[in-house]
Amino acid sequence: MMKYSLILFLGVFALSPLIGQEQPVRWSYAAEALGENEYELRFTAEIREGWYLYSQYLSDGGPIPTTIAPEESPLYTLKGDMKEDGKAIEGMDELFGIAVKKFKERAVFTQRVEVKEGLQEISGYIEFMSCNDEMCLPPREIPFVIFFR
Repeated sequence: MMKYSLILFLGVFALSPLIGQEQPVRWSYAAEALGENEYELRFTAEIREGWYLYSQYLSDGGPIPTTIAPEESPLYTLKGDMKEDGKAIEGMDELFGIAVKKFKERAVFTQRVEVKEGLQEISGYIEFMSCNDEMCLPPREIPFVIFFR
């Protein structure tokens, strides 16, 4: 029993710097009307100094790529691929030993959609992983809901 108590104590002690800390990536999302039943969904990641958020487009064997996954609905159609923009760093990632694309400070992901009458919301989830130069936090999955008038 003492052995398990020690393992639990060491696990909590190792994670204690992260407990209660603000997450290094904060998300916001909205839809902007483009006219003629088209909107641009905008997902903005504010990234704390010293931390990074990975691109959607990564090779296997590295960090978890950012995934923004709207739930399917007959009331809207995705137009083209999700785009990403921000202060990108591309090159060898020391933590993973492969070339990656990652963002610092802020990343913006946009997706055009064509909507049909009656659409009230688009929901889904964002999965992402954040790292600094020394460690990575486990991947997180957060839900989103974007409301339409």
